[in-house]
Amino acid sequence: MTNKHQILIVDDDPDIREALGIILEGNGYGVTKATCAKEALAAIDQQTPDVIILDVMMTTDTEGFDFAFELRNRPGCGNIPIFMLTSFLDKVREDGPDQYQHILGQQWPAKWIFEKPIPAEKLLKKLKAVLDS
Repeated sequence: MTNKHQILIVDDDPDIREALGIILEGNGYGVTKATCAKEALAAIDQQTPDVIILDVMMTTDTEGFDFAFELRNRPGCGNIPIFMLTSFLDKVREDGPDQYQHILGQQWPAKWIFEKPIPAEKLLKKLKAVLDS
């Protein structure tokens, strides 16, 4: 199966990037990988992805959210579907919500947020639904 859709994976964890890359490429998706928001912007400037899979906590606890908010206001990027893939919800439960109020009190910049680890079947099903709509 070759479906030519490009997926950008942004995660500071090399194991997550590698595992997601194997799953996606094995199912016919083109994959680009980045370790942080800066690398992701450079990748987007080279080729606009059809979907971004974005970790919340990278260099900072909120880098992924900050980057997603930035993308929503960047010309040509506002409509790229973003899947947030994170252990952030566990972190909020552990730390309490106070330090995350600037995020929790806003409309989130992504429609989909999944807790790590996401089952491959669930990710692939959601990707297909989003890309086919």
